[in-house]
Amino acid sequence: MGALAGATGLLAPGERWRRRRFLGAASARLAAVAPVVIGITGSYGKTSTKGYLARLLDPGDGSVFATPASYNTTLGVCRALNEGLRPEHRYAVVEMGAYRPGEVAEICRLVRPRHGIVTAIGVMHLERFGSRHRIAQAKAELFAALPEDGTAAAPARVAERETLAARIHGRAVWVGAPGQGLWADPVEVTAAGTHLVVRDGDGLALPLTCPLVGRHTVLNLLCAVAIARACGVSGEAIAARARDLRPAPHRLEVTTVNGMTIIDDAYNANPEGAADALELLAGLPGRRRVLVTPGFIELGAEQEARMAELGRAAAAVCTDVVLVGPRHTRSLRRGLGDAGFPDGRCTVVRDLEGARQLLPSIAGPESVVLFENDLPDQYREP
Repeated sequence: MGALAGATGLLAPGERWRRRRFLGAASARLAAVAPVVIGITGSYGKTSTKGYLARLLDPGDGSVFATPASYNTTLGVCRALNEGLRPEHRYAVVEMGAYRPGEVAEICRLVRPRHGIVTAIGVMHLERFGSRHRIAQAKAELFAALPEDGTAAAPARVAERETLAARIHGRAVWVGAPGQGLWADPVEVTAAGTHLVVRDGDGLALPLTCPLVGRHTVLNLLCAVAIARACGVSGEAIAARARDLRPAPHRLEVTTVNGMTIIDDAYNANPEGAADALELLAGLPGRRRVLVTPGFIELGAEQEARMAELGRAAAAVCTDVVLVGPRHTRSLRRGLGDAGFPDGRCTVVRDLEGARQLLPSIAGPESVVLFENDLPDQYREP
């Protein structure tokens, strides 16, 4: 153990030097290209909102850069910038993860955002942060980094609104509540997409049609619209580009396979998103409605209660439930039972492959299947 510690100590100066060099290269590239930087953080919805905004900003000339996949740590953002930022990019949309206090602030010191979006404050990573207030403080680091001529967008009904608002120096656009900032009325969500009219207090009435589904999608879209408008994109251009929006991979993607409707929400790992997905499942026509899920992780003291809550919500919607992981899903199954869900309609398997093998005997043509969350390998049970 002593030898290992000694070797680690010898390597540390070299690692720090490489990190500084990596950060310096990214900073120099940003200075040379000088794009308008928009930061996006939040407990969930970051990747989806990043994609929406990048499309709304892009006139089709490739002038928008967005960090790929979930490259949202400091070094991930550095790598994305070093490998992808080009002289033709007028905008850079940067996703920012918060896995510890100060990480968003660190990314902001590197990229210097002009505008920012906080998509949501939820209980994801509650185990790491200890409280929702501390999570909100970590996300608010983005708003604290914005200049006075910048715009901050966030949902109006977020419980930690005061924490976020206290860090804003520039203009705030709160979305989703009638009479505040931007809101949508009416909103129609179908299996084919969403139709809405975006409104503000100055008489804006902007009709949008996009091939996106899910109620929470509307809040993410409104945040993207708020920042696109702050960047000078016209309502006409926003409406035209909204028709080309697509969901992020594995986030409420709806497809049809052999006559069966599949809702792929495998990259969604939070209670609020799961409730949204269940609402979509309930609204789609189907002979059977099947939920396949391992539930949630890293919710700290709220873990068991939120799993049971998911079980009760699923019982109100589903004809069948497939739980992935016998030990991990015990409280979820208890929630199903508390809501009177038939025990014979709930099956427990060890892994996702077992669920896929089971599905043909449960669902078929004219059925709807929701895949909600897919846990990392370290959580899979033997």
